[in-house]
Amino acid sequence: MKNCKNLSAKKVILVMLIGSVVASALMGIIAILWGDFGWFEARILLTTLTITMASICGLACGAYLDTKRGRVLPTAGLVLNFLAAMAILVGMWTDVRSVIYWKLTASVSVFSVACTHLVLLSLARLSARFRWSLAAAYIIILGVALQIVLMILIELDAFWIFQLLGVLVIFAAAITILIPIFHRLSKAEVSAGREGSNVLMHADIDAEIGKLQKRILELERLKQQNQSHPC
Repeated sequence: MKNCKNLSAKKVILVMLIGSVVASALMGIIAILWGDFGWFEARILLTTLTITMASICGLACGAYLDTKRGRVLPTAGLVLNFLAAMAILVGMWTDVRSVIYWKLTASVSVFSVACTHLVLLSLARLSARFRWSLAAAYIIILGVALQIVLMILIELDAFWIFQLLGVLVIFAAAITILIPIFHRLSKAEVSAGREGSNVLMHADIDAEIGKLQKRILELERLKQQNQSHPC
């Protein structure tokens, strides 16, 4: 039942992604051919682009959920992506002019992107010697997201704030490049670890089978004794 639910959810997200991309392309072509591109057409394109981005983020979070290596991060990503997309669509189509509303919407969007970024990096399988990089990625990427949100909400504009953000972004870019490389370098060790765990699992199964066979022999012996010496 759970597999069916996961499959149907991924199917819905995939259909939304394909539909939004096709709709965006068609609307762009129509707007170009007609030569009249107003705010209504712009909102339609922005709507399809918003749904496209939310669908891509949703597919990434769904892929991580399928690995069954954790549920908190991808679930948070799905929830934040949904809230951000809905807030953008509602604010755009109802012409919300509240600065606080758009600041909160932007903040949720930043954290949704950060969660999706971390979800994609978490798909990497790292050996023990490279796992520090994933912890560093969490700290750096969430740090970048937090600083951007503070700059949006509090409107921090000091020069050192931008300097710190620039440094964090460089670190985030570096760790984003390094983790896939570490994933590649860890391939042999991770495969060896899986084989070792499979060997141990087979050994445990063989030991359990041996115990069951001994128990069966003992029961057969007791049965024969009872049959030869009936009460």
